[in-house]
Amino acid sequence: MNSFKKSLILAVIKLAALLFMLLPIGVSLWLGRSLGWIGYHLLSKKRKVVYANLKTVFASTHSPSHLRIMTRDVFINFIQSAVELLCLPKIHRLGFEKFVDLQDKENIDRALLPGRGAILLAIHSGSWELASVVGGVTKGPYHVVANDQSKLPELDKMLNEYRTIAGAHVITAGVATKEIIKAMHDNEVVSLVLDQGGKTGLAVPFFGKTASMSTGAIRLALKYGCGICPVWIERRGNGKHMLKVSPAIDLSITGDMEKDVYVNVAKAANLFERQLKEHPNEYMWFYKVFKYSNQSQILIIDDGRTGHLRQSQALARHLNEALKKKGSFAKENTVSVEWRSPRHATLFSAYVFLSQYIGFLRREDCLKHFLTGSSFNELMKHKADFVVSCGSQAAGVNYILSQNHMAKSVSILTPGLLSQDRFDVIVMPEHDNPKLYLRTRLIIPKVSPNLINANYLKEQSEGLQKYFSHLKGSVRTKFGVLIGGNTKGVKFDEVQIRELMDQLKEAALHYNADILLTTSRRTPAAIEQVIAKELKGFERCPLCIIANQRNIPEAVGGILGLSDLVIVSGESISMVSEALSSGRPTIVFSPNGYYRDTARDKYEGFVLKLNEQGYLMVTSVGDIKSKIAQLLSRKITLKQLDDQNTIQSGLASIV
Repeated sequence: MNSFKKSLILAVIKLAALLFMLLPIGVSLWLGRSLGWIGYHLLSKKRKVVYANLKTVFASTHSPSHLRIMTRDVFINFIQSAVELLCLPKIHRLGFEKFVDLQDKENIDRALLPGRGAILLAIHSGSWELASVVGGVTKGPYHVVANDQSKLPELDKMLNEYRTIAGAHVITAGVATKEIIKAMHDNEVVSLVLDQGGKTGLAVPFFGKTASMSTGAIRLALKYGCGICPVWIERRGNGKHMLKVSPAIDLSITGDMEKDVYVNVAKAANLFERQLKEHPNEYMWFYKVFKYSNQSQILIIDDGRTGHLRQSQALARHLNEALKKKGSFAKENTVSVEWRSPRHATLFSAYVFLSQYIGFLRREDCLKHFLTGSSFNELMKHKADFVVSCGSQAAGVNYILSQNHMAKSVSILTPGLLSQDRFDVIVMPEHDNPKLYLRTRLIIPKVSPNLINANYLKEQSEGLQKYFSHLKGSVRTKFGVLIGGNTKGVKFDEVQIRELMDQLKEAALHYNADILLTTSRRTPAAIEQVIAKELKGFERCPLCIIANQRNIPEAVGGILGLSDLVIVSGESISMVSEALSSGRPTIVFSPNGYYRDTARDKYEGFVLKLNEQGYLMVTSVGDIKSKIAQLLSRKITLKQLDDQNTIQSGLASIV
C-alpha cells in the first residue's frame, strides 16, 4: 500500500470518527447500518467469505436465502461495531451504563486471586471493543492486548488512544507476554481473545470441523494459576448491549502441558460455539475461520453415470491422499444430481454458461429451478472444500457450488460450455486430446481415472473369494477376461466371441492356467449365451460371471487382483483403463461387429496409441494365444502406468 493510499484511508477514518461523534449515537448507528447494507452489496469478495463460513456452520439447517440474510446482517452488525469503536470517547463521556448492561460482574471478583490476576477471554463477536466498559468497574487496572495495524500505524495510534480513554491500558502484541505476566502478579485484569489463532494457533473442534485458536490465555492460566472468565457481548437493539461475564473456566489439569492446553482450548471454544449458535450474525466471519483446519469436505457430484462416478471417486481418493501428506484428512459425500426433465438439463447448460459473466446468476439456490426438490435439498445440506465432478452437466453444478462455497473445483473431462479456466483443476486423459496451452491447469493421465490400486485389488480379491471360496489357494496361472458389450457405435459379433473362447481354452490347457471371466451389464444376451455355452463344464474355468444374471460388485476388481494377465475387449475405455491400472500385462481385442467411424476413432486414439507406447498389446482374437505366449515367456515386456503419481502431483497445488 503506497503512502498516498494510506493517508487517504486514515483521513477518511478520522473524518468519519469526527462525524459520528458530532451526530447523535442513534443517527451514527443508522448510518452504520446503511453502510453495512451497501458494503454487503458492493464487497463481493468479503461477501463470499462470510457466506462460505456461514455455509460451513449452518448448511444442514439453513437455506441459501436464509444464509444470505445472515451474511447481510453480519455486514450491518460489523459496521455498527466499527462506528461504536470510533465513538468510544463519546460513549465514555456519556457513561457506559447507558449503552451496556453488565451482568454477573461478581464472577470477575471471584476469579481474581491475590498475585495471580484474572483473564477475560473473548472472541471477535458483537461490539467487542465496548467490552472496555469492564475497565471502569474492576477494582484495579484493566489491560487490553491489541494487535498492531502494521499497514496503518497512525490508525493503530488513534484506536489505542480511544481504548485508553475508555479506561483500558493497551498492551501491544510485541511485548504482550511480559506485560501480561506483570499484570497477573499485580492481581489485575487482562483481556485476551481466543479466536483467529492463525498459523501458530491450535486446531480444535469448532462447529463440526477444526479451527485455529490462540493458546495464550490457556497457557498463562495453566502456568500461573490465574482464573479465566469468558465474556460475551451481544447487541440488544436501540444502541444497547448486554455484556455477560461467565464464571471462571474449570480447567482440566493433568500435568501434561500440551494435552491440558488442547483440552482446555477446546473447552473454551465449545463455550463460545454455543453462544454463536444463538447469535451467529454477531461474529466477525470476514476472515477464513477454517483456513487452518486439518479437516476437509469433498463433495462428489454424481450425474447418474456409473463410469463418471467411479472416476470422481478415484479423484476424491487421490485428493485424500494428497491431504494426508500435509497432515489433513477429508470426509467424502456423494450427492446425485437429478434433473426435473431433460429439457431442464439442457436449459441449465445455457444458464450456467451465462453465469460465468453475470455474477448474481451464480447463487446456489438457482439450482432449485433445474433439479428435483429432493436432489436440490440434499445438495444444500453440504458445504464443500473440494467439489469433484465428471462430465459436462455435472461440471455446471460443480461450478455453481464451488463459487458459493469458496471451494476448490476439480472437473474430469471437458466441462461442456464452461471455460476450462473456471475450474482449479481439469483432469483430461490423453485420449481426449487436451489443449496444450492449458497444460498449466491440466492433469493429463494416460488412462481414465479409476479406483484401482494395490489396496483396492487386495480388498476386491478377498471379497470375490468370499463369494467363490474355491478360488482360494489356487496356484495356477490365471487369465483374467473382461468382456464388455454393445455401446454407442459398437456391436459385438457372436462368431468372434466363439473364436475368442476357443483361443482362451487352448491357451489355458497349454499353460495349465485358469480362466476368470466376467461380462458386463452391457453384454448382449446372445453373447452371454455363447460364453456360457463355450465355458460350461470347462475344467480350466473356475469362474464365469454373467453380470446380467448375477451382478457381483467385486467381479472386475477381484479378477484383476487374482489374475496374472488380462484380456479385455477394447470398446470400453474404463475397462481398459482399469486393466492397465492393475499393473497386470494387458491384451486388448477390438469387437469385430458393427463399428461406427466415431467409435473406431475413439478406439484408435486410445487403445492403439497405448499399444504404440508399449503399455498394452493389441491383437485380433485369432492371435490371442500367441500373444499370451509372448507375455508369459517374457519375450515382450510392457510398460507400467504411473498415473497415480501424475494425478497426485497435479492435485498437490490445491491442497
